[in-house]
Amino acid sequence: SLASANVYLLGIYTTVVRDLEIVRNPVFQSEKPLGVPSTAMNFKCPLVQLVGVSIACVWIGCVPTATAQYPALQPQAPQSPSLPTYPSPHVAEFDLATQQEIPIQRFRKSFYQGAEVLGGYLLDTGDQLGGLDMTFEEARVSFGVPLGSLDNILGIRPYFRATHLNGPETIDVPGTVYETGVTLLNQKKWSPKVSTTLVVSPAIRSDFTTSENALRIFGLGLMNFQCSDSLRVSLGAVFLDREDVSLLPALGFTWTPSPDFKVDGMIPRPRIAKRLWKQGGEAEGWAYLGGSFGGNSWAVSRDDGTVDQLTIRDFRLLAGYEVLRAGNRGMFIEGGYAFGRSLEYTSDEFERDLDDGIFVQASWRF
Repeated sequence: SLASANVYLLGIYTTVVRDLEIVRNPVFQSEKPLGVPSTAMNFKCPLVQLVGVSIACVWIGCVPTATAQYPALQPQAPQSPSLPTYPSPHVAEFDLATQQEIPIQRFRKSFYQGAEVLGGYLLDTGDQLGGLDMTFEEARVSFGVPLGSLDNILGIRPYFRATHLNGPETIDVPGTVYETGVTLLNQKKWSPKVSTTLVVSPAIRSDFTTSENALRIFGLGLMNFQCSDSLRVSLGAVFLDREDVSLLPALGFTWTPSPDFKVDGMIPRPRIAKRLWKQGGEAEGWAYLGGSFGGNSWAVSRDDGTVDQLTIRDFRLLAGYEVLRAGNRGMFIEGGYAFGRSLEYTSDEFERDLDDGIFVQASWRF
């Protein structure tokens, strides 16, 4: 029959056709075509093989009976080569499971919370009393102790600060005054809506030539009310223990309408901040505008040997840039304008105004 002849011809030339990779029927994938005599595989004449290959190719393309007995090969879509994947240069900023922003873990899970060094310079822009330029350096070390839970933390921060006074020429002031002590901070969450903040900082403030009236205590107490997800209101007081100002109200609010914008209306250090960038839960950068109440009081020895209290005061407008990193690390740099400056001694009620100044200061936390 015609079908038997077809199979016979295909069987003879299976080996040649398979080597040339022109076979389209799966039957040729076996070592020996099904139903073909073994003697059919022994033809050696090249001319017969060539003619046979041609007949087989034509027959395979034209006669459907040769392929109808086997399932047709299904075309497959071309597969793209697997490319290696690399981490994105931008760390994810949101938790995909909760669709919430990944916060920065500000504090370390250890007793040691890091260290910080600060420094700054204020340039007097005039010549009142001969002018008074100021330079300072400060070093701090922070520790944290949970009091039963992470919602009740005691922070411990010893510090040392030296302030160098260049001038004035018409009144005696020490070349350097110091402040060293320890700051104790407790933040406790009483409920989802109510928390408290307490700060006590005993310190020695003097020129290190006298200990009389050198011990000063700074204190801060706040009651915080979380009115909404974006608004917190705080009420309390701050005890400065200074000769010019001892007690100030500490009140205001913190409004965060979006994760990228924050208004801190707390007196005596208000601030408006805008986030410029964020790297997931690792770091973020902020630019800010603000103000502060500066100065301090120190116990000093006058040129005639009497012990007195020196107080320097100013008000500041500032702009700055801050980087916050996980683990209580980061830095800031800020500068601005100091006005309302004054210098006074307690014993003889001496008080003089100073000219305005410009200042710059920076910090590095590690």
